[in-house]
Amino acid sequence: MSVTLLRVFKRQLCPRLRCTLSSTRHIRSASIPTAAHSTPKSISSNVTLNASSSDTSSDTIPGVKKSEKGKAKSKKAPSRNMLEDSKILNYLAEIAESRHSLTLEDIGRLRPERHSSPETSQYEEEYNALVDKLCRSFSRKQLTNLVEMLEIEGPGGHAAKQLFAIQIIEGSWGWPSLTDVQAKKRDWSETRSELIFFSHPYGSTPIISHSWKRLVISCRISDQLLIRKIDGSNLHALSRKYNIHIGFSTNPLSLNVEGLRGALKQIREHITSFKEDIEEEFYALTSDQPIPTELLQRISRLSGVFTERFGEGKIRLSYLRSDVQAAFIAKRLITHVVCEMETKSRGTILAHIPPNAPLSSSVPLSLFPHHYALYPFVSSRSLPWNINASGAFRARKVAEWIGSNSTEDVQKSGGLELGRGRTLDMEENPADIRQQLFQALPEPSEGRSRDILATVGHILLIPPPSDLSSLRPPIDGTWSIFKLLKWIREEHIDRLFMPSIPSPILQSSPLRPRLLHRLIYEASPADNSKGATRVLELEIVLPSETVNEGGASEPAPEDSTKSSHLDSTLYHVCRVGDRSVVDLMLPDRAMDIRFSVFDSQLAFLSARRH
Repeated sequence: MSVTLLRVFKRQLCPRLRCTLSSTRHIRSASIPTAAHSTPKSISSNVTLNASSSDTSSDTIPGVKKSEKGKAKSKKAPSRNMLEDSKILNYLAEIAESRHSLTLEDIGRLRPERHSSPETSQYEEEYNALVDKLCRSFSRKQLTNLVEMLEIEGPGGHAAKQLFAIQIIEGSWGWPSLTDVQAKKRDWSETRSELIFFSHPYGSTPIISHSWKRLVISCRISDQLLIRKIDGSNLHALSRKYNIHIGFSTNPLSLNVEGLRGALKQIREHITSFKEDIEEEFYALTSDQPIPTELLQRISRLSGVFTERFGEGKIRLSYLRSDVQAAFIAKRLITHVVCEMETKSRGTILAHIPPNAPLSSSVPLSLFPHHYALYPFVSSRSLPWNINASGAFRARKVAEWIGSNSTEDVQKSGGLELGRGRTLDMEENPADIRQQLFQALPEPSEGRSRDILATVGHILLIPPPSDLSSLRPPIDGTWSIFKLLKWIREEHIDRLFMPSIPSPILQSSPLRPRLLHRLIYEASPADNSKGATRVLELEIVLPSETVNEGGASEPAPEDSTKSSHLDSTLYHVCRVGDRSVVDLMLPDRAMDIRFSVFDSQLAFLSARRH
């Protein structure tokens, strides 16, 4: 009973709901057969019609007449088509029309505003995510068109899709290359060792090829000598600059380099750029005598220019374009060597021997000559740069030379002044010192002055060239003075006079010290004779100064007006004349002597108050 009352109550209260549900079922059943074979316009008309019929049926409960009246009203005033102005439909239509067209705005929407630092790990993640995003958003053909529109170089027609995306990211958007970033991290985290070999074909094109542990550079010997700054002084600077361990080997000619991969790459670039800056020049010699190889090596070390003989009478200079001054220095040193070779054979050398001891003499045996030997010369001063690297030796008497009475007693032997001893030339013939000095000079004339100078020092004998310096003399044992002179003459032993200060006055200082600058030009005779040498001498005498205990210089005390005037005057003196030189070996004494005579006339003299 209760169920029946509820149903009646529901029908009375909700007749409109029941009618609406039935109308909805009617609409669905009516629209299904037409939707499958109609255009969007037919679908919209059917939907409109069914909607109007639904509204009509909702006005009455079960009647059919009112439903027919609603249909008539809908025909008179058709409802609006909701799908004609749909934004979704318009958007879909635009997509359909532009599916074959592409603009730069399409790729620009995907470009990030910024990226992380390439040195961080986030950069690699962002880079790979962006590549994937471009590959999902565009086809390979679209990416190819975008590369052409961006006017960047593409990877090629048959390249993979990812390569086009990478080219857009790096070439157009300016992202650092991920490959370079990864290689840089690897270069500065892995240690590597390489051998840089220098081959020596002249004129060949530099070729660089490297494997895991070897780098071969084809270049001239001059290139690698310039790279290591002739004497290896630049190797330490390269090691500190690139934080590597570097060493030089001569057999085989190579550089051993060890360090990070990035540092080794930098040193290879440094060597390549260094070689490109090398300039060559040929210097013609004025002498037919070839310059020894060891002297050319020494010139290379002093000037920083690689020098080598090139044919007859020519020297090839290899230097950096940025260091033209080095080439000028090398030319001056070569000229100096040529002048030394031309003048060293013209000088006169004599040897003095004390008198022989009489049989009934009470003078010790050590005062008279017996045998001589060559002893290595070690000087507190640096030797001239043009001395052979094998060393220099001086002839001395073999006797009680270690004791206090090891030298000649001039009070008993008479020395040079009394003339009791003998003076020999290189031919072992007796010679007179005065005659040797003055015979080559012209006769004295008016207006000319004659200056005679005696300089103490050491006459050094320089043996044939050798690669290594040695204290062992070129001849062993003891020799008589005659055999020693014969050896010097026949072997053409070079000699050099080195001025030295006598030990008694080594600690003393002059009362009025003066500083002299002297420039001497010598003209070599064309016939290479042993006569006098034509000389032009320019001497500058600076104002005298005294040095206090602290090392600072201060003006000399003014004792008088005259001395004060002289102390503050700057002199320039130029003389032109002839000079004769005789070197006298004194093997029985601690030092040798050089005698020189200068016959000259005054070219000009100037004095200026300082």
